[in-house]
Amino acid sequence: MKKHLSIAIASILTLSAPGIAKAQFTITDQVGGIPTVSGATLENFDEPSPSILTLSGAASLMTGTDVNGTAPYFSGSTAAFFGESPVSGYDNSQYVAVYGGSATLSFSTPQRYFGLLWASVDANNLLTFYDSAHNVIGTVSGPDLPGVPIPSGTGPNGTYYVNITSTTAFSSVVATANDAFEFDDVAYAPIPEPASLSLLAFGVFGITLLRRHQR
Repeated sequence: MKKHLSIAIASILTLSAPGIAKAQFTITDQVGGIPTVSGATLENFDEPSPSILTLSGAASLMTGTDVNGTAPYFSGSTAAFFGESPVSGYDNSQYVAVYGGSATLSFSTPQRYFGLLWASVDANNLLTFYDSAHNVIGTVSGPDLPGVPIPSGTGPNGTYYVNITSTTAFSSVVATANDAFEFDDVAYAPIPEPASLSLLAFGVFGITLLRRHQR
């Protein structure tokens, strides 16, 4: 099965007010991919009421395909990673479909990594990232996905696992679309600053103090 792998760094322009940190996003996407952050919290939306999900207007949890949504297509390692079925073929479990309304994913603590299985990518599929004060810190839409044709279509090469890492922490992500935005298998993580970087910064600070003292 043919796979696509694209990697890019995208600086996303936001409409944030002065003083609100704008996010820069690192975005990767792959047909049949999996989350790129180990230890992320996973959500496959198979339970009746997923705790992180709030639906508004024309949006619902769906199974199968109808006029409101086309089921994501599983290929590669995605289904096995999230405990979904079938391993290869159209998702036969619940997924989120937004067809004019919105789907809000809310997190109890700030996150900096977000992944999702994004089906039939369209130009008007939009993810809006909010901080804990509900300020917009950035957006990602279909055309921001590197190497993905718009529209991506359906079938084996139309669904991508998309990994988004933000320089600014976010507390919620809202999915909207004018027609249809289908997704499943979300992953999220705070990805704290690596200890090695903290130690390096502390070391540089100590050297600076020592030089000042010697002077």
